[in-house]
Amino acid sequence: KMKYNKIKNIDKKISLLGFGCWALSKHGWKDVNQEEAIKTLEKSIELGINFFDTAPIYGFGRSEEILGEVTKSIRKDIVIASKFGLRWNEWGHVTHDISRDSILFEVEATLKRLKTDYIDLYQVHHLDNKTSLNTIFETLNELKKQNIIKGIGVSNFKLEELKQASKLCDISSIQNQYNMLQTNDEKDILPFCQKNNIGYISYSTLAQGLLSEKIKKGYKFAKMDIRKFNDLFHNKDTFDRIEGLRSPNKALIESAFEYVIKQEAIKSILVSTTKIKNLEENIKLIKKLSK
Repeated sequence: KMKYNKIKNIDKKISLLGFGCWALSKHGWKDVNQEEAIKTLEKSIELGINFFDTAPIYGFGRSEEILGEVTKSIRKDIVIASKFGLRWNEWGHVTHDISRDSILFEVEATLKRLKTDYIDLYQVHHLDNKTSLNTIFETLNELKKQNIIKGIGVSNFKLEELKQASKLCDISSIQNQYNMLQTNDEKDILPFCQKNNIGYISYSTLAQGLLSEKIKKGYKFAKMDIRKFNDLFHNKDTFDRIEGLRSPNKALIESAFEYVIKQEAIKSILVSTTKIKNLEENIKLIKKLSK
């Protein structure tokens, strides 16, 4: 059976395997067949996934729209996490903005796209280096009082920022990059989360495909490829490091999942999947590992 974990302030327990909704929008990802991606999303619900992570910036609203459309009839049975802080204009130019006005504007737009009147987990996507943490969390606390959002989360925070944020509000979760190749959070953030009952949600759990072995040496970037911005893809020794992580009697992807879920603070691992076959394999592995 799928394992479910509790995150504070969120009514429902969330599936250990979460569905990353970025690739649903196609934008930034190579070889995505949107029809198949939507079928994969539907299938994930059938197979016990109830935690879905999206953001307005994924496909400039498209990911949220698709998720809203697919889940509107079962809204009460699932947990939706979205984010705020990356705004774009009509030319597709992106700016960081988490001022109070911007948060209030974004939350309205997200609710509309998701076809819902509340967001289970609302996360600061990235800090903008100009808005004070006080302003951000005051605004979020207000939204929480109004029941527009249930849990407040942060993403891409360093330990100091997380500590400050925890003093200003009841932080439900942090979503950071964590996998076998990118282990920075082990030394400070994971222990802090464990001690302070903050749920850790890992993204890039398979290092954008490198640990699933779907991506081989000599990978060619597509025009709008999000992997261009991932240091691992530019590092000459990445593939040697991957070789060194292999375990003689199990597939690399199994080792990758096992590595992350053995951390106690981890409540959900996000994997973005657009093919049913891959989804089914992932679910099978997660069930096996969390027995």
